[in-house]
Amino acid sequence: MELNERLSSRTRGHWTAAALLRAASVDGHAALGWPDAGTIEPGALADLTTIALDSVRTAGPLPRLGAETAVFAASACDVRHTVVAGRHIIRDGVLTLVPDVPGALAKAITAVYKQ
Repeated sequence: MELNERLSSRTRGHWTAAALLRAASVDGHAALGWPDAGTIEPGALADLTTIALDSVRTAGPLPRLGAETAVFAASACDVRHTVVAGRHIIRDGVLTLVPDVPGALAKAITAVYKQ
């Protein structure tokens, strides 16, 4: 949302990191009709991701600025762990469900071109 608004208005800072995280969690799940998701509490559906705070993109800010760092600076390369419905999808930065990501991507692209 912030990126597209920046491109349109040519100004930054339309939303805070907290507002963007809420849009991507509680409000986003409510919009999908999943009011029991998007919060971290017993019985709620939750997908969790941790990011590295020591990469070239994320190093430096105080720990209390972790949300801002995650939203405005981190990239996919900084994802260390992702748990979806209790299953580890990414563990220690490695996708667990697809052992050979480049190979799987190449195979999928080849399949599209052969059609």
